[in-house]
Amino acid sequence: MTARLNRVCASALATLCLAAFADDLTTRDGAFTAVQAERGKQVYAEFCLSCHQVDFYKTKLAAWQNASVGELFAALSATMPSANPGGLTSGQYLDVLAYIFSITGSPAGDEELSLGNMDGVEIIAPAVPSP
Repeated sequence: MTARLNRVCASALATLCLAAFADDLTTRDGAFTAVQAERGKQVYAEFCLSCHQVDFYKTKLAAWQNASVGELFAALSATMPSANPGGLTSGQYLDVLAYIFSITGSPAGDEELSLGNMDGVEIIAPAVPSP
């Protein structure tokens, strides 16, 4: 009985440890898929590019360093596009964020960025060159 209890406790502890590490994801850990970033590129071209050239985020993303993707999502979806704030679907905003992360050097992964996981993903901005 004691050996079985030890195995159950060890298994539970391992599960808790994995769950803790899962919550420590960053945008550099493959927090979106390549397909999602490609969809985001199309949305970006239609709704964002006329005001924000692609290089815009290489410096502006630094303001969100260490924030959660959820925080950036909330700001973006409340203020953009400027002609129709909140006018995109949640999926479109997430796809655009995936595209932004992809063009700023974050790698794609196996799981899409979603409303369910975005708060657990920390933003790591690209290094901004010194003037």
